[in-house]
Amino acid sequence: FELAAYNDLVKFYETNGYSVTPQNLRGKERQFVYALSPKAKPSNCSFFYAEKRYRNGDSMTFEIRHNLRIQSAHDSDIFVSPDYAVIEKDAITSTHQQHYYNGKVDYFFVAAKHVKTFAETKHYQPSPELVLNFVGLINELMPALMSGTFPTKKPKHCGPALFVSGVGNAHLVKIKESLGKRYKANILMGLFAYPSQVHSA
Repeated sequence: FELAAYNDLVKFYETNGYSVTPQNLRGKERQFVYALSPKAKPSNCSFFYAEKRYRNGDSMTFEIRHNLRIQSAHDSDIFVSPDYAVIEKDAITSTHQQHYYNGKVDYFFVAAKHVKTFAETKHYQPSPELVLNFVGLINELMPALMSGTFPTKKPKHCGPALFVSGVGNAHLVKIKESLGKRYKANILMGLFAYPSQVHSA
């Protein structure tokens, strides 16, 4: 489900005017290698470029990444790893953290300021608590949304998204609508029943 939702996020950019191309294909057969853990070294994993071109000749390119660490917008010592992130091109950097292999191995991440959007998947029936907990990630990574300060610069990206396989009830629909109005968050439920909704969120 997680890999399928990643592909759906890529499809969203394809259907919204971006040129999307796979990068860093691996091996003789040039296979797409997913990052199955936040510990995966970015240079060993494939990803997508999403390029937006304009009639005046300008263009902007972003990376659609899987399982990438993101540094908190509030505290430089805190990192979280949402399932997907759309980031500025070449924004990944590294540091050494004592808690990570005693500081002997590169700790790869991207700073929150370089994140354009992110998404998380949950493969079960949603609850109010599950959906509302997603607000904590928004606050940690894109806090401007919490105060109603929404991006105005082109190009447009989808808002932070929570992909849920299960179908929600009427109460969860109200929560979904409220979070969408307050924080431009996309709460997409029932993806097994209605998968195409991701493409036009």
